[in-house]
Amino acid sequence: MNTVIYTHDDIEFESIQTFLYKASGSESCSRAELDGHKVYKIVYDLAIIALDGAEGMEVVREYTLRFPNTRVIWISNDPFFAGYAMREHIYDFITKPIDGSWLEHSIREAARLIREETRGA
Repeated sequence: MNTVIYTHDDIEFESIQTFLYKASGSESCSRAELDGHKVYKIVYDLAIIALDGAEGMEVVREYTLRFPNTRVIWISNDPFFAGYAMREHIYDFITKPIDGSWLEHSIREAARLIREETRGA
């Protein structure tokens, strides 16, 4: 399973990556460049977007439009965006501060579904 993580915070990246490896044993994890120009060329199995507000919404929207089969977990400090996340049909929406057990559960279940789909393809 290949995964991309979007976050501005180094500590948050390391924390999410730790949960990712623990929950899924993911073989591949990248950190998206956030230098003002986001590039959406690589198809990932899972995208974890730990961005708040309009920036997070922009990335979620791009992923759901460009890569409808990518599972998206959005982590935001604003529960207002949960409704938007549901309309975009993302896999999960988690509010900050991050509940590690919920994030781990969400990643584990997303990984299970991805493996099932890969076997069935």
